[in-house]
Amino acid sequence: MLFNKKKIFNQNIKKQNVKQLTAQENDDLKRMLLHIAKDIDIVCQKHNIKLFLVGGSLLGAVRNSGFIPWDDDIDFGLTRNDYTKFISIFDKELGDNYYLRCPNSKYPNGNRFMQIYRKGTILETIEGGTPLQPKCISVDIFPYDYVPNSKIIRIIKGIYCNALMLIASSVCNYYFEDKEYKSLISTTFEGRILNLLEKVMGIVFSWKKPEQWFNLVDKSVQGKTKTNFITSAMGRRHYLGEIFPVEVFFPLRQIPFENLVLYSPQNADAYLRHNYGHSYMTPPPLDQRESHFIKKLKI
Repeated sequence: MLFNKKKIFNQNIKKQNVKQLTAQENDDLKRMLLHIAKDIDIVCQKHNIKLFLVGGSLLGAVRNSGFIPWDDDIDFGLTRNDYTKFISIFDKELGDNYYLRCPNSKYPNGNRFMQIYRKGTILETIEGGTPLQPKCISVDIFPYDYVPNSKIIRIIKGIYCNALMLIASSVCNYYFEDKEYKSLISTTFEGRILNLLEKVMGIVFSWKKPEQWFNLVDKSVQGKTKTNFITSAMGRRHYLGEIFPVEVFFPLRQIPFENLVLYSPQNADAYLRHNYGHSYMTPPPLDQRESHFIKKLKI
């Protein structure tokens, strides 16, 4: 991607006088996230689905044996087969207490990956959202897909999938414009350029609804044939940035996370070095720590 939207937003908003969660609110949120994670993991174990930690949650598990202190979410991964299986058993096992949002399913989708929302809670962020996404506390689940063994073919596929993701997010932001978010991200030159590019792309490709674009993204990233490499195409580094040899992930191993024991990639060190650099065990400076800037929270 030309610009890192999340990085630009975090840098811009930290220059503003934005209210932060209190220590008690932060603790309450983390307890609810752990409750959600436990509920989902119990169901996954029942159906032989292996849910594993990724992203900042895996980093927290390795560095802090749980949450990164300033983090406010949990990121999981599933193989594509388990991802599809989870969708099929969701209503029966979790539908009473949770909402599911996911592309290419009967559920609404305002994002490119799966999100599980806890009913009866409230969480509103400055980053906004869409009418398709409940304003509730949630966890993210990213599908992991096989990628072609041929480097040339996977580069071509990766460029195509990344372009589709950019189109989908631009159209979504055009359909569901968040003026507060755009105002905050436009306080720098990079942010203004990003907003302009997204607006133009949103207009040009608005002949399809956001949900249709997200469905197309989800279908396009899938790898039907088992290969030596996998990727989290929906992750923050996108298709080409998160390609790993299969053995970095599998077989999965277990790792403590707060009061839970969850699955982790087999070689968490290789994953974390790739995504966060060789000094990943050293916390970043204050101005580089990312969070979601929560406006309203109710447990």
